[in-house]
Amino acid sequence: MNWGNIRVLFVHEMRMLLRDRRTVVLAVVLPLITMPLILFATKYMSERRAKRLEEIVYRYAVAGSEAKYARDLIARGRVRIAELSRLSEGSTEDVKDFRCVETTAADPSASLKSREIHFYVQALSGTEAEAQPKTKQDVEDRSPRPRRPPQGRVLAEPIRLPGVPVIRIYFLANEDASRAGQSKMRQLLQHARSAGRDAMLQAKGFSLDPAQVIPVTSSTLAGASQVTGSYVGRYLTLFFLMFMLTGGSVVAMDIVAGEKERGSLETLLTTALKRGEIVAAKQIAILAVALFITLVQAANFLVYITLKAIPLPKDFVIEVPPAAIAALLLLFIPVAALVAAVLLMLSAYAKSYKEAQLYFFPVYLVSLVPPLAAVLPGVSLRSAVVLVPLANVSVAAREIMVGKYDWPMIFLAFLVMAAVAAGTVHASARMLTQERLITASETDVADLAGGPELFPRHVLRWYAVLGVILFSVAANIPQLATFRRQLLFNELALFLAAPLVMIWRYRLSVREALALRPVKPVIWLAVLLLVPSGNLVGLAVFRLANLVLPVPRHALEQFGRDVLPSDVPAWQLFFFISLLPGICEEIGFRGTLLYGLRHRFRPAVLALVVGLVFGLFHVALFRIIPTGFLGIVLTAVALLTGSIFPGMVMHAGNNALALWAARQGFPLADLNWKLYLAAACTFALSFYVIYRNRTPYPGLRGRP
Repeated sequence: MNWGNIRVLFVHEMRMLLRDRRTVVLAVVLPLITMPLILFATKYMSERRAKRLEEIVYRYAVAGSEAKYARDLIARGRVRIAELSRLSEGSTEDVKDFRCVETTAADPSASLKSREIHFYVQALSGTEAEAQPKTKQDVEDRSPRPRRPPQGRVLAEPIRLPGVPVIRIYFLANEDASRAGQSKMRQLLQHARSAGRDAMLQAKGFSLDPAQVIPVTSSTLAGASQVTGSYVGRYLTLFFLMFMLTGGSVVAMDIVAGEKERGSLETLLTTALKRGEIVAAKQIAILAVALFITLVQAANFLVYITLKAIPLPKDFVIEVPPAAIAALLLLFIPVAALVAAVLLMLSAYAKSYKEAQLYFFPVYLVSLVPPLAAVLPGVSLRSAVVLVPLANVSVAAREIMVGKYDWPMIFLAFLVMAAVAAGTVHASARMLTQERLITASETDVADLAGGPELFPRHVLRWYAVLGVILFSVAANIPQLATFRRQLLFNELALFLAAPLVMIWRYRLSVREALALRPVKPVIWLAVLLLVPSGNLVGLAVFRLANLVLPVPRHALEQFGRDVLPSDVPAWQLFFFISLLPGICEEIGFRGTLLYGLRHRFRPAVLALVVGLVFGLFHVALFRIIPTGFLGIVLTAVALLTGSIFPGMVMHAGNNALALWAARQGFPLADLNWKLYLAAACTFALSFYVIYRNRTPYPGLRGRP
């Protein structure tokens, strides 16, 4: 490889970049002004919002049979806050300037909806509160909170006793002033309650100030710079990766895909330059722009922090010694090389600038998942995470920012990232040797014929759009935020209706696209054995992964409450969680997705890709590994049997077994490892039976 030729090509690429005003504006100028615009706009809006909320005189009403008692509480709360403010004690900063006035409202609810008042307080006796229909908050307060003793039994801890008076604050959560007013009123009432409790104790002869009984103080041994470094380090890799991807993407999309449209790439290929030299020059150009944008944004951020252009938390101190700078540079250089190679491959695969932009979004989303490992609690660089690309850099950066320099593991993380980056660079160089990908003259037969020939090219676009819909709909459409409606929308609209639309749009054969083929009878015996053994092996994989990336128990408990709501009958749970996903998700993933990708990957890689997509569609970060494993197993079954039906049975059976165990309190995830080993042996035997009686999926890559 002639480095002189590479230098000439690199200079040429940079000159072409500087001549294109559009690229310069998008790749250089826009990122430069984006950071100050965001910082100043955030500061301005925050200050304006805080000032406006301070100037508001909140109007409220008091209703209920205990209204007089509520008014007394509010009055005592005002006195208490005034005393604490005068003595500079307690946390009264948010409510010391709280100005509110009670108004008379015949119908407080109607007045609130018509914005005549900001909120209203309803005070009820215990008997009245028990007689009224329960609100969601009442159900949560009165429902027992499970706690697990060592024996595994679930005990109930009641929170609110019957007959206790209740004060409720009604407000409009979508109104900023209403939400702020009720928050301040809640704090005021809490201060009044504390004052009343202390007065009762002293009236009964308690001689001391209750606040002075067993005072608890805390003192951190970490310096301010370490605390700040811990916070910044969690997101450092994530933000740097975002800057690299966004900055380098503009150049990458134009450097190959744009040249295809202009026809200039073919001219470059007719010269005596080697393909490797062309690829190296383009990668260095992308890398240079990505690093430039990253360094500029980092400098921007530090300058505006130094000038205090944005409000900072107390004791926010950033100290980056030379050792930290050297370690971070060591780690981020292979990350930048990896980003450049991935962006070059993306641009080479696309046939136009517009198509490259379409491919960039899903690549961008997937790339931002591994750096989130630094956010997870309990993850140390001295674990298997050091072998996970990008995740190892994020965890290492967090430890470096707090002053922990584990040099052997930092070098190991560097070597892993360097190996991955080198492999990706080599793959991009090989990719650009394919004539079909580097020329724009190919008017593909698929483009002309359309229909079934075009579907493999478009299948990932469809699923990228479905992923965006899945992640955005529930958060923006309140009507779909319930358990039943969300599941029905996901299963029927995304995983059933969308594949049927794809089949209709590309004129596919329903039987072939959905793999509706019979299987040998012995396959069903193996599938029945796979249901329990596959479930246990998947749980064993999750437990092993939990040693590397531990998931907080409260996150698992909250997930269990969301997936298994107590107000849904058992038959509906089995329908929504077992039967419906077993049919619809198999049609979506082992149907059209597998059919569309069957020519693009070899069977082993195909199973990994479909399984990964299956895991990503299950939203929660900690579920990617177990659901991805299940997706790989189901895809392998479909590839070996050539049919979707065994996967449907196994999928439904797996979910049904997990649901039954959860309802019965059977700890499938806490069994002895010998049982998991026995399950693994049964799992392997079942796959052996399927392999010996296989009828492979038709049309797989690498098969005649």
